[in-house]
Amino acid sequence: MRVLSSGFRMGRQLAPVGRLGSLALVGLSLILPSCTAAGNGAAAVPASERIQVVDNFGASDLEQKFQDVAKRVSPTVVAISATEASIATDASLRNDDINPDKLASMLDAVDRTVGTGFIIDSDGYIVTNDHVVAKAEQLWVATDSHKVYPAIVVASDPRADIAVLKIPAEHLPAAHFSRSAVHRGQWNIAIGNPYGLASGGEMAVSIGVVSATNRSLPRLSDKEDRLYSDLIQTTAQINPGNSGGPLFNLSGEVIGINAAVILPQKQTNGIGFAIPIDSHVLRIIENLKQGRETTYGYLGVKVSAPTPRERREAGLDSSAGARIESIEPKSPAAAAHLEAGDIIAELDGDVVHDSDDFVRLIGMSPVSEPVKAVVYHHGPRNVTLRLRARHDAQQASNPKRLHWRGMLLGPIPSCWDFGSDKRPAFGLMVIGVESRSASALEGVRPGSVITTVAGKPVHDVVELQKIVTDTPAEQCRIEMANSSNAVVSAN
Repeated sequence: MRVLSSGFRMGRQLAPVGRLGSLALVGLSLILPSCTAAGNGAAAVPASERIQVVDNFGASDLEQKFQDVAKRVSPTVVAISATEASIATDASLRNDDINPDKLASMLDAVDRTVGTGFIIDSDGYIVTNDHVVAKAEQLWVATDSHKVYPAIVVASDPRADIAVLKIPAEHLPAAHFSRSAVHRGQWNIAIGNPYGLASGGEMAVSIGVVSATNRSLPRLSDKEDRLYSDLIQTTAQINPGNSGGPLFNLSGEVIGINAAVILPQKQTNGIGFAIPIDSHVLRIIENLKQGRETTYGYLGVKVSAPTPRERREAGLDSSAGARIESIEPKSPAAAAHLEAGDIIAELDGDVVHDSDDFVRLIGMSPVSEPVKAVVYHHGPRNVTLRLRARHDAQQASNPKRLHWRGMLLGPIPSCWDFGSDKRPAFGLMVIGVESRSASALEGVRPGSVITTVAGKPVHDVVELQKIVTDTPAEQCRIEMANSSNAVVSAN
């Protein structure tokens, strides 16, 4: 994140990857199919290969198409405001008590991160980037129609840079995912919250085309321990604050999740990148929505793309493969007796096209079953790999937790030892308590378990969020089981 003087933190922004010279367009010329180059020895283009120019192109029809799509899908897009500070007021958790002006007033005194998300379920589930919410203590989203809701992180996947949020709302319009392949040159529409300008509602729209597919950002991947590969590159303007927002096709379907932008010079347009929607990403989103952790396979090697000479020396006659450069001690790769210089050509029958493809395939491979690999080093050999689960430096960011009345609440850990007390059948654990909060003064301590609020049983933070939103503050009476399993009450 880059911290601006205004107190905003924006979505992903990359440092310049190279210095670009200035470019001046002095004019455009259209060479018709009947024209040929003169005086340069160029042959005439065969009639079968000429690009046909249609002179009845309806620009106004295309403009209307953009407007129709933007009008239809903008209600599914939300602006995200996040803060690392805790704002201890009940009003901050009730969508009836906050609007864009009150939210802005609450956040004026603290640094905040801005981003974008989109609704994937009418019950209020929202997809965004993990890097937008990774350090957030409290979250709010604003819809295109200027409604503001408090939000919680259901679960996140730092490596994939995807998170799922939940807001206390029902019957919301939801975006639809595309099931079609993305092609270079196709139109796309980015909708979101650039530079926080849509934090109160009315999302911003930008139009572009797919510049390329299968792009990778290895420097950013290494720096943040995430996997940015197989990305969509787009000319649609994606600015800091657009992170986590949707990239639509002309059918109004989501083809990607906007994640990064390269800004070579402040006076030029940036280059935007989006995580493509495929079966793997859809599986991650569904797991996160259900609160399940995504497990990645770990082999313990560093790889690169082999050169033609390295492929020949290894006995590999195709242009595929990933070459092992180094192996971590005591890793699954070391246990399988792999060595530097090996070229891995196949994993469980899937061709390894390059080093990026190898990283993806290893990550998607099961950790509970052996993986069959075809390895080349002076000829082919079959190797059985037994992967371990990857443990990233950064874990899911505060999944299923909620700040309320000076308490940080979350699920009861499965390994929590209640000593001689009986483990509560349900409830939320008090993970932390602010020392000067009313809850602390009433005797609430970490380790206590909230069982009911306003007379209603509480099983998870999603349930609590709805109760708090729908119930007046004075009626939110709490019943808790403390370490001695006694029941205490707090208003």
